[in-house]
Amino acid sequence: MNRFVLDKESILQAAENAIRRYGPCKTNLTDIAKALSVSHAAIYRYYADKADLLEAVTERWLARTFRSLDPIMRENARPEEKLRHYLQELCRTKRACAATDPEMFENYAVLSEGSSRALKEHLHHILNQMESIIQQGIHSKAFIDQDPRQLAISVFIATSRFHHPAFASEWQNPDIENRLDAVLNLILSGMEIRN
Repeated sequence: MNRFVLDKESILQAAENAIRRYGPCKTNLTDIAKALSVSHAAIYRYYADKADLLEAVTERWLARTFRSLDPIMRENARPEEKLRHYLQELCRTKRACAATDPEMFENYAVLSEGSSRALKEHLHHILNQMESIIQQGIHSKAFIDQDPRQLAISVFIATSRFHHPAFASEWQNPDIENRLDAVLNLILSGMEIRN
């Protein structure tokens, strides 16, 4: 006889399912507990409250969703090509999430309005990867020799219209890719060393 064991992973999966069914605002711990056939008090042994659980769900979703960025870091390409590809993939993934996983994207967007540990970690991971690419560009003399962290932050801010959830309503514009390319051309042109 298989006996169900309540653990963080089963709670996170049930919470993600509930968010997709009810949306993040209407999801409550009772719905999640009911799906797991436990009392909502059992969930409190793992998560302090709904906000804590939604934060954990978002952290798990972000890590899974943005795995597509990791292989770009191993590409054997010029730094300017790698940075362009990285930013295109970041923006494409956010657009795809907004279109194909709207409830989880809404959960992410709601958290992005506040100070969220999961979002800080997500941002830190993205900035670290961008900084690494920029550092390669500085080392190979493709990019200007400035603080790579500050350059990564500047590039992130300059492209935010294409990846921050506050601008998601604009992402359906059929010209969005051309606009992103124009911004990337401007950014990369400003970072390259001129002879």
